[in-house]
Amino acid sequence: MNIAYLISAHTDAPQLARLIRALHADAEFFVHIDRKSDIRPFRRAIDAKNVHFIEKRTDIRWGTFRQVDYQFSLLEAAIGHSTHFDRIFSLSGLDYPLWSNHRITQWLEAQGDHEILMGYNMNTALLNAQQRQLYSQYRPLFSLFGNRWDARLSILCRRVLTLLGIRRKLHLDVDGKRWALYKGASWWCISEELARYIVQTCRQHPEIARYFRHSFGPDECLPQTIAFNSPLWASKCMLAVGRYPGLDALTPLHYIVYDPVIKVMDASDFPALMQSGKMFARKFRSGASDELLGMIDAARSRVIL
Repeated sequence: MNIAYLISAHTDAPQLARLIRALHADAEFFVHIDRKSDIRPFRRAIDAKNVHFIEKRTDIRWGTFRQVDYQFSLLEAAIGHSTHFDRIFSLSGLDYPLWSNHRITQWLEAQGDHEILMGYNMNTALLNAQQRQLYSQYRPLFSLFGNRWDARLSILCRRVLTLLGIRRKLHLDVDGKRWALYKGASWWCISEELARYIVQTCRQHPEIARYFRHSFGPDECLPQTIAFNSPLWASKCMLAVGRYPGLDALTPLHYIVYDPVIKVMDASDFPALMQSGKMFARKFRSGASDELLGMIDAARSRVIL
């Protein structure tokens, strides 16, 4: 099985190197380093022919369309590679596998044409008020005055638009058809065929990017919205139903603790990680998570895993 790992990182080069060493040695790794970060420590920590640092680097701002920019740079690098990939993972550099590589491969082989991409239809009366407000707000960006002024102007403009009662619809029109907005997580595992479909569809229909350019968390919505509005691909993906389940439940492969921000894992989290049944967890940090990572490595080496 040919596997590609798409990894975004901005800090902690030793942790990224440890993550790559822990995964399949015969996989290809496509790595994006935030343009704000010094790439030299990452290049020094990771020197392998199957690790490809993306030349086109994005100055990432959390929650903005710039996350889609780097996401698509990674996708395009993978689908443009000479190898055809059976599976393409999206990970963070602060992730770590809980399963052995053998178990990961066996599980993937058992999935058939099932896509590990989960989405929730946001255009529903069951959506809670907090999520409805978050995703119905226009979030315009300004780039004339630098990062600090961008954020302040964006917040001010967002508040003015909200006071004026101007809201975004939780649907978009693509090629004359009404598409519902879907939300999931940035961490998934899909076939190369679905990856190509997502990239090509977005390129062929600029109205998709226009809709998401001033929205919140577009990297968690754009791929899902394209996939779930396709009759072919929707049937192969993972649809969450009922009331909004929360981002941790929409992340099928990862164990994540929001407290209220993502918790840095330490040795005390080991029992919960082993009982989670998840393939990966995040997030880990050099120094704070070293003992835990050693415990996970020992567990992954056991035959029962």
